[in-house]
Amino acid sequence: MRAGATAAIDRSGFALRGRARELAFFFTLLGRWPALTVLGSLAFGVAMLRRDGVDAVVALLATQVVSQFANSGLKRLYGRPRPAEHIGRLEREYAYPSGHSVTAIVFFLGFAIMTVAAPLEPAVRAPLCTALIVCTLGIPWSRIALGAHYVSDVAGGISFGAAWLFALLAIALAQPVWFAR
Repeated sequence: MRAGATAAIDRSGFALRGRARELAFFFTLLGRWPALTVLGSLAFGVAMLRRDGVDAVVALLATQVVSQFANSGLKRLYGRPRPAEHIGRLEREYAYPSGHSVTAIVFFLGFAIMTVAAPLEPAVRAPLCTALIVCTLGIPWSRIALGAHYVSDVAGGISFGAAWLFALLAIALAQPVWFAR
């Protein structure tokens, strides 16, 4: 493909651009550090109060932080510019891979998996897990809908986030106390 050409998969995302802007802004904000700090602190506080799962919450939060540093390094390595037409503020970092998509997988899907394994009442577990899965899907979509990323940026972020989350899960499965009921 010639320099500057847009791949078909990336052009397919143009149809989403500008759709449901308020919802897209909401999901994008959920993937930024202020919201993650509040939600992570809340998860840590609940784990401390329940005296259960503190190690798992700390491990997931640490994985989130480290994955973002690694993702920033990949962005510099690839140096892919963001799409020219975006909605809202222009992000300063390069586009590939999408850091928000990494966050959607590591943070939100990670907490969804922890929620499934947590000793919670079904009346709490089901809606919490559903909300976390909606965020897992909504955050990557929002980056395309706001024109902040191409589809391939989001796919790269999802893949990179999945690798980090699977690595954490492999370590966690070696520590069954994290998933004790």
